[in-house]
Amino acid sequence: MLAGTALAVSACGSSSPASTTPRPPAPVNLTVFIDNSRVSVSPTVVGAGPVEFIITNQASQAESLAILRRGASAGQPLASTAPINPQATSQITVNFSLPGSYSVATGGDGPGSGSAIRAASIHIGAKRASSDNQLLQP
Repeated sequence: MLAGTALAVSACGSSSPASTTPRPPAPVNLTVFIDNSRVSVSPTVVGAGPVEFIITNQASQAESLAILRRGASAGQPLASTAPINPQATSQITVNFSLPGSYSVATGGDGPGSGSAIRAASIHIGAKRASSDNQLLQP
């Protein structure tokens, strides 16, 4: 009886290797600094995948921030924040899937829209590698 149970249990497995879906790339942090004249981003070049923008507003008035693909109309941001008070911080995460140039602008304004604060540019490159072999990932 015990031999029959062992045989039945061993037959439940599959002979094909299990397939797993690779993890997405680990998020990259970009720092964004806003003052009364410009938006500054560091670093300015990263690979496609999740990007977390850590924003500080050092301007004298509350400012919102929008991330737009270059050439897109100002009404179509990929992401935007609520107004950020002076001396305050905020965070926003964007999952970039397409390589290309993007604008980081205040007030939802794109480049050339007449905003008093000059927008920054970032370049998104090819997709970053999976985070499968990185330790301490959720």
